[in-house]
Amino acid sequence: MNAAKTLLATELASDIVFVASLLLNLAITVAKRAQIMEFILKQIKKGEVQILSLNGYMGNDEFCQVDKALSLLLEQKHGRVILDLKTLSFVTARSLARFLVCGQEFRRNGGELKLVGLSSELSRLAQMAGFNEQNDFDPDRATALKKMAKMPTVKPRLPPKQNK
Repeated sequence: MNAAKTLLATELASDIVFVASLLLNLAITVAKRAQIMEFILKQIKKGEVQILSLNGYMGNDEFCQVDKALSLLLEQKHGRVILDLKTLSFVTARSLARFLVCGQEFRRNGGELKLVGLSSELSRLAQMAGFNEQNDFDPDRATALKKMAKMPTVKPRLPPKQNK
């Protein structure tokens, strides 16, 4: 009987160690994902072009940071802006639609807003939000920078005059 109890206790201890190991691995995985999901906005200047690099999870709350940065660039008359979404792990369709509005605002003021580094899923989502793949997307920063360097300086578009 003592041998059976000892064997049962040994197996139970082994199972407890195994479950504890699984829980520890799960906790480490969750912690790593949380680090990856943290939203980081970096602003980089390359000549006349401003690059906003977005990293991690961007929900509606995080979009406010990007919106403020874009609004400031518009106020400061920066006409060439790249949004680098290569390391963005999540974005809402609503945020992409708001990027579209920002892009229209930049064009109205004689500038350009390009999205780069979109995954195929983000690309489809951006197209559904109204972006034009040929005009608004580039595969990477280098391509977008090259195209923007060739762009002539454009004057802001004025609203049409109304006849009275």
